[in-house]
Formats: sequence, structure tokens, C-alpha cells
Amino acid sequence: MRIAILLALCVCLLPAIAWCEAVPKAGDVILAETFDDLRVAGRRAAPATASRVHKGPRYKGHTLPRLRGAMVSPNATADDLRTFARQWNANLVRWQLFGFKPRFDTGNLAEYDRRLERELAKLDAALPVCKEVGLMVVVDLHTGPGHWAPVGRSLFTSKRMQDRFVEVWRQIARRYKDARCIWGYDILNEPLEEGMAEDALDWQGLAERCAKAIRKIDPDRAIIIEPAPWGGPDGLENLVPLDVPKVVYSVHMYKPHTFTHQGVHNRNQPPLRYPGVIEGKQWNKDQLEAALGRAIAFQKTYNVHIFLGEFSAIRWAPDGSAHRYLKDCIDVFEKYGWDWTYHAFREWNGWSAEHGPDRADARPTQEPTPRKKLLLEWFGKNEKPTWHKR
Repeated sequence: MRIAILLALCVCLLPAIAWCEAVPKAGDVILAETFDDLRVAGRRAAPATASRVHKGPRYKGHTLPRLRGAMVSPNATADDLRTFARQWNANLVRWQLFGFKPRFDTGNLAEYDRRLERELAKLDAALPVCKEVGLMVVVDLHTGPGHWAPVGRSLFTSKRMQDRFVEVWRQIARRYKDARCIWGYDILNEPLEEGMAEDALDWQGLAERCAKAIRKIDPDRAIIIEPAPWGGPDGLENLVPLDVPKVVYSVHMYKPHTFTHQGVHNRNQPPLRYPGVIEGKQWNKDQLEAALGRAIAFQKTYNVHIFLGEFSAIRWAPDGSAHRYLKDCIDVFEKYGWDWTYHAFREWNGWSAEHGPDRADARPTQEPTPRKKLLLEWFGKNEKPTWHKR
């Protein structure tokens, strides 16, 4: 009787066991086939990784000990750039093409192209100044065609948008392949695979297609790849190095988000201090390093260079917490030899190191803030590129 009951239970559990085996695991790439309203998920084997380990010296795309700087507004002036390079001694800017979530339909390609030309004209004007003052430049496509657009016109639900995305980068590469001060092309800021059309590539495939197109035009500039979603370090678990030479991998660091962005979206959020217990976990320098663990492992596993493209903490974090957070973050970046850009210089005052901790005061402080002093200390170690003549 007991044996019969056990056999019956096994029969009942078989569908559940089979379902568990079919659930995609971390790192799986999903294929989907649609039958009316039914989507059936299946696995596609991830690319072989052994052949993706970079041989020889780790490629950085430059010969300086370190690149240290900040992301800047697409409306940064010549005076802003000269101040940042000469008074702050920065040697790198990450230049945004478009701002974050611009207020127009990026799936309208005629409008996108018109606005892109306007953004590129701003960069055209900035590059001679960057060359003059010894600033290397990351060209950051902060918003691509179809980025944030509705389903059907978004980057991962429209093959047409993906084709245009690659063509945009062909256009940019042709325009800037001889621009000496450009260090690299950051091909998409914080990619986000929300939904996938059957005829569209995932981010791994699209990034590789785009990088190969760039390489045919510009053989020399670093190509910079962020993982999905949102450029976070955990996304590297589902990415393997591209089958393209001269690639640098980039992540953004805002962990824990409830601390770094406190009061940005919810002004009534209780204040959070660093170091301290945040999201039920003790956050300190060791925990920051652990949070960046996948970037550290990716660098070691594949012998690739890491660029920390964005990191920050809101200036009104209580009791000097933002300064302590930034200090510990930079210590980790420097430990592993990463280039980095702070978010941000003269963009929005909430992230500004020139503004104090009083949220209501939108004026830069007369005396340098502790956050500015910290950045100046690190920028003071910078060397300028060899092509720069003081």
C-alpha cells in the first residue's frame, strides 16, 4: 500500500520536476516562439567562453596609469571643460549624446536623426577644447533609437530600430575615427531588454553586431560595452566578451540604490547613513567590493579592462555619508586598476560635488565640499595624454 502511494506521488510530481528543469537559469539566453497568445520559452546555448579570454597584456585603449574624470552634460560649455581639466586636473570626460530619457519619441526615426545631428554638433564643438586642455573623451550614446520607446518601436522589440542603432554607430565612427582625443565609444548607456521580438537580437548579439560594424570603420578606438540591465555589475553574469578586438567593459555603481538615490524619487524617504544597515544589510567598504564582485571576476576571468562609467551618492545624504561612500568606492576602483568617471560634473546639482548637503540651496559653495576635495585629491594624481602640450 505504501509503495503504491509513493508511486502515485512520483507520477504526480513528474510534471513539476520537468517544469523546474525547464526554468531558465542565470546566464541562459531565451528564445521565444509565439502561438496566438502563448509564448513558449526555450534555451539557446550561450557562446563558448574559453575562446573569449583575452591573450596578452590587458587592453585599455590608452597608455596612461589611469583615466579619472566625470560624466558631463551634453550642454557643457568650453569654460566648463577648461575648468575641469585645468583647475580639477581631470583627464577624462564621458560625453552624453542626449540626456537621460529625453522627452520625445525615440521610435520616430526622422525626429531622432534630426536631434542626433544637433547632439553631434555639440560634441564637434567640444572636441577641439578637449584636445586643447588634455581631456580624453568617451562618446556615450545615452539614448539610442528606440531607447525608452513603446513596445513595437523599442530597441529590443523592433528589428528596424536595431538596424538604425547599428547605422548610427557607423555614422559616429566615420565622423570621429580621426579624432585623437576620443578614447572610446560607449555604445549604449544602461541597456534594458524589456520584451524581445522574435526577429530582434538580445543585447549580447546586438552589441557584437554593432561592435563589428564600428571595427570595420575605426580599427583603433576602444569600444565600451555595458551589461544589461541598467549597466549594473550583476549583469556581467549574463554577458561574455565580444568576439571583437579592443573592447573595454563598463559598469555603473549605485548600490545600494535606496541610499545613493534617497530623496530623488521619494522626498519623504527616511534618511539613510553610510556606513550602516541599508536594505537589511550592513554596508561598508567590504560590502561595496562584494557588490562589485561580478565585475572583479569578469576582469580576472577574461583578462579585460573595466571602466567604471558612473557612480555617485546624492549630496544630501545625511552626516557626510555621500563623502564616505564615494571614498570607499574609489578605493575599490583603484585597487583593481579601473578607470572611472564620477556622475556628474555640472549636470544636475543633486549629484554635484560643488554643491553642499543642503537640498534647498542650489548654489555652489564658496569653500570646496569634502566630496570635491576627495575628487581633487584623486585627480591630482592624473597624467595628461602624450599628445597634450601644456
